[in-house]
Amino acid sequence: MGSFRVVAPVAGMLLLSLTALDAHACTCGEGPHNAFSSADLVVKGRMKTVTFGDQYPTGDLGGKPLRYGRGEVEIEKVLKGSYSERTVPVYTGAGPGDCGRLGEFVNAAVYYDHETFGEFELGLTKIGMNGKTFYVSSMCDYAKGSKFEERPKVEEGGTE
Repeated sequence: MGSFRVVAPVAGMLLLSLTALDAHACTCGEGPHNAFSSADLVVKGRMKTVTFGDQYPTGDLGGKPLRYGRGEVEIEKVLKGSYSERTVPVYTGAGPGDCGRLGEFVNAAVYYDHETFGEFELGLTKIGMNGKTFYVSSMCDYAKGSKFEERPKVEEGGTE
């Protein structure tokens, strides 16, 4: 229970950074080779649906509702970690300024049935909040597939 108290504030800050309105360019602090190993869950699957503009489950922050993108990933195989459901909801920001993958999520959903383009691998970060578990993905997380872009360059002083 004590770890939940630590994770909740960190998770809140992460989600705020995913939806920051005044953010500039997205840069990742660690090299791409660390992205797979640092993911809590890595799944291979297809993007079933995508929604944007829903209010984040925790409610308002500073008088403004926190909005996000959410993709429903249909899991074909769990590559790292454990997850028992057939689909996993994945939350993300809107785009490059907040490191979100919304555009990639939409592209993957458009190609859902395509033999080559529809399948991808996605690294997810697990967040516990208000007694519930959420999974998020940003441009800095592991992703492999034809409709997912390469990670942004590492900031100066980071490792590649």
